[in-house]
Amino acid sequence: MSEIIVRRYSPRLSSPLYIVGLSGPNELGRITARRLVDRSKANLFIEFYNQHFPDHVVVTEDGTCRLLRYEIYESALTSPNLIIACGDPEISLENVGGGYEALDELVMLGRSHGASNLILFDAAPMADDGSIYIAATKMGLARSLERKGAKLIRDARLPGPAGAILGICRLYRLNAVGIFPTLAKPDDAGSTADACLRLIETQFGLSYPSQRSM
Repeated sequence: MSEIIVRRYSPRLSSPLYIVGLSGPNELGRITARRLVDRSKANLFIEFYNQHFPDHVVVTEDGTCRLLRYEIYESALTSPNLIIACGDPEISLENVGGGYEALDELVMLGRSHGASNLILFDAAPMADDGSIYIAATKMGLARSLERKGAKLIRDARLPGPAGAILGICRLYRLNAVGIFPTLAKPDDAGSTADACLRLIETQFGLSYPSQRSM
């Protein structure tokens, strides 16, 4: 097995935003993506398995086992539409030998559904100070987020899967931004995730089903 993609159904989406939540050291990326799944009433439509994911299984509450995976959700109820990728917390995608291929496939899952932008959430590669840092594939996008209170990562390198995904997006000419929050307090993950979501709601005019019906 190199990879297995299980498609539950094929959604009809219009230029969706593609959100990828990575499982960094403090899981802020994954927490933020999961929060967005709940708010957008998103549904699971793809299970993505890859040989480069760690070689163990998850034992669920009913005692059954499954392989580690990325779950891909969609919401046609939001404006703009959303695709959201969340991996099991054990998946770090740090495998130097083959992780690059898995990351490329993760990006392609969004592109194949017409994604207009990729938005990546991950732990910040700097000390916690309560700020939200960003890096983007286009200067205009970076400057726009900076005006909304984010801090630019300047003259630096982004190691690991976050940097690789942004680099792959640039090669494919897919607009992309990495959002890297830091914690003001150790137990502040929830409010930090909310701050990240407010940033993309403002930047991309994202509204949820309950808001659209008002």
